[in-house]
Amino acid sequence: MSNFNQSENFSLLSLILPKESVVPVSDAIGKAGASGIFEVTARGSVLNEGGFLQRMFPPPAPEQHLLQTLVPNDKVNAVTEAAVQAGNLSRVGAGAVFVIGCNDMRHTEKFPVPSSSEEGANGSSGDYAAELEAICCICEIGIADEIAKAALLKGAPGPTVTFGEGGGVRDKIPLLRITKGPEKEFVWCIVDKNEADEVFADMARAGKITEPGRGFMYSIPVRSGLINVSSTVSSSAHGANMEQVISALDDLKGGKDWRTAAESGASKALKTTFLENLVGLYCIVPRDNYEEVYDSVLEGGAPGVSTNFGLMLDADSGTGQQQNEEWALVYTSVGPNSVDDLREKVSSRLNEKGIKRFAFYSLPIPRALTYLGG
Repeated sequence: MSNFNQSENFSLLSLILPKESVVPVSDAIGKAGASGIFEVTARGSVLNEGGFLQRMFPPPAPEQHLLQTLVPNDKVNAVTEAAVQAGNLSRVGAGAVFVIGCNDMRHTEKFPVPSSSEEGANGSSGDYAAELEAICCICEIGIADEIAKAALLKGAPGPTVTFGEGGGVRDKIPLLRITKGPEKEFVWCIVDKNEADEVFADMARAGKITEPGRGFMYSIPVRSGLINVSSTVSSSAHGANMEQVISALDDLKGGKDWRTAAESGASKALKTTFLENLVGLYCIVPRDNYEEVYDSVLEGGAPGVSTNFGLMLDADSGTGQQQNEEWALVYTSVGPNSVDDLREKVSSRLNEKGIKRFAFYSLPIPRALTYLGG
């Protein structure tokens, strides 16, 4: 059993940024109290407002970077504000910052994480409190663009696509491992809660998620955030693009309800069976050690496992960590009663291998969708 430091007063703070904002924002949030800043390279998703030729030959997807860090609840306000100011995130197209409350967080002594001084803090982020939902769709390579386009056409801010690995029960059978590669794409989208059902449904339809072998998607409640990710690109000579016009109309109308007022009353809900009330268990570990986590998650009985790779941006001399060291985020979704047992199996495996730098955190997953057989 690892000697964990444990807390229920942490939140996961995530940022979606253009490349040029990564250094100033990471520096600013570090000064505001964040540490252990994990950076994943990504690409954005945009719709083209140009003419026929522009739509036939769209521009390359904009490069983005996804930053994530575990922040004590008493420091969430300061870190969020630092990110907004350093990245100018109030400007349309500048990026996004959003906060998800963790069920709990456990880390070894050598994992870089800031200390918390206020056990009663609730992780609010002041002026940026909002009713939001994060949607993630894990799919095969080549499918992400269609899923992202479905979200965009539904009015969602530009989805972010990351790359990684994923596997499931099939990976326990060596003969079958050659039939489907482990490479995956991950489509991330942050939307208003009242729009989440329809965006989720259209993304699921585009990815055919309820068919065998298509993937897995889920949603997570977001406590607060400011979402100004680019959704369109325009080659016109107008002074403002459609994204800016819609944002201005939102301000004039006092909200986003006007966007759907003209739609018919017909339900567009996805008629399927959802997995409900799961828990996402995440383990962040140096990349050299991620296979130990990946394999032990599957051996522990989880139905699937996914991994994103990235850099730990900030050095911490007290942990022996190198600046810009490669790390991995390995995660799965299980029932609430399975979390403790699975975490114990993974941590025991890491201890047996002498691995001293890792952390676990868990997030609520109210609904998920995949092929259920039958």
